[in-house]
Amino acid sequence: MDGTATGSAGPGGGGRSEGPVAVVGLGYVGTSLTAVLAEGGYAVRGVEARPEVVDRVAAGECPIEEPGITGRFERYADEGRITASTDPAAVADCPTVLVTVGTPLARADPDLSAVETATADVAPHLDPGDLVVYRSTLPAGATEGTVAPGLAEGSGLEPGVEFHLAYCPERMAEGSAYEDLTTTPVVVGGVSPGSREAAGSFWSSLGLETVPVSDPTAAELAKLADNWWIDLNIALANELALLSERLGTDVMEVISAANTLPKGQHHVNIMYPGAGVGGSCLHKDPWFVASLGETYGLDLETPQVSRRVNDRMPGHVVDLTREALGGDLSGTTVAVLGVAFKGGTDDTRNSPTIPIVEGLREEGAIVRVTDSYVPSEKVEELLGTTPDRLPEALSSVDCVVVATDHEAYRALTPEALREHVGHDSFAVVDGRHVFAWDAFDGTDVTYRGVGRGVRE
Repeated sequence: MDGTATGSAGPGGGGRSEGPVAVVGLGYVGTSLTAVLAEGGYAVRGVEARPEVVDRVAAGECPIEEPGITGRFERYADEGRITASTDPAAVADCPTVLVTVGTPLARADPDLSAVETATADVAPHLDPGDLVVYRSTLPAGATEGTVAPGLAEGSGLEPGVEFHLAYCPERMAEGSAYEDLTTTPVVVGGVSPGSREAAGSFWSSLGLETVPVSDPTAAELAKLADNWWIDLNIALANELALLSERLGTDVMEVISAANTLPKGQHHVNIMYPGAGVGGSCLHKDPWFVASLGETYGLDLETPQVSRRVNDRMPGHVVDLTREALGGDLSGTTVAVLGVAFKGGTDDTRNSPTIPIVEGLREEGAIVRVTDSYVPSEKVEELLGTTPDRLPEALSSVDCVVVATDHEAYRALTPEALREHVGHDSFAVVDGRHVFAWDAFDGTDVTYRGVGRGVRE
């Protein structure tokens, strides 16, 4: 088999590969990548351990709700360009194999069991010249220290010599996956120069810019550095928000002004504060960094600090709710808007909404939840309640907590919100800044926003 599978055109160009591409793991990352690969002209064979996901693909359904991805995935699944199987042997005649399985936390350390399983599953089906690319978040050193030996043992082939092996971290975000996957440069670290070149050629076949680095460890650390920085940046924004509240000012105005300062080749870029940080990567990658530091005798403080700061924000939202309702939540009815951790997605992993709802209930509030993106059964599993439609969730409540910035919530005007609630003696706790700071001036509505002082 050829060492790389290449297409003749980028996304939307109808290019064709020299063979099918296997994607091992159809979670958020794998499913999104599969849609983009199919659009680029590749036949894609997904390998997924969960039979229910394979069944959905066979029925032409996308396993996730993601703007720009869901429709494309379903179109190419209907056309037969995307298929899925629970059998790892599906990778057997695929000259390119992409591994996108999850790497969760086991307490404060990386859990690589899924990566090890995928490695053991893929290895027996490799042929000389194949290209294997890992996209899963890995602790620095894992491609060469864990993956390469596993593939060598299972295949009888030498990585970097008889087949190509590279680490190219995923760099997408929920809500913007399609744009990210089709525009963001791909970091490429191969176990050999030939592996780096083969992987770079594959991504170039999709019209993507590549950033070659010296080895997989550099690529692994680059991925962790990105999310380490993002989590730290959000932590700075969240503490700036707490300070802004005490000073009676608007953190969004402060950040907008601060970000006009040129610094180096760019500008200061403080991100936005909010109700908390969720999802997969930011919740765990800083702990990967801290664990890696311990392995090498370093006490890295900043990843631990950012996690502590960001993890306390859901509790702060509960505090703001209590304050807005006069200091006592017992017997109040609170509508929480959004269960997904981020607007425009159905992803509930580590969603701040979960601790917010738990905190409100612990203080005696009656909580209603709504989210049109997240399936009802998922909401019931996470929160033990049936979600309401937005109008029913808002009707006659004492407080509205905005936990997710879905477009439907951003589109709510103060007038529409008051009409839904049915009276003016309610509170709004804005965890995602969907309303202007002065939106409820001149009404009886009590407004509290993360990072926003009380308006007099």
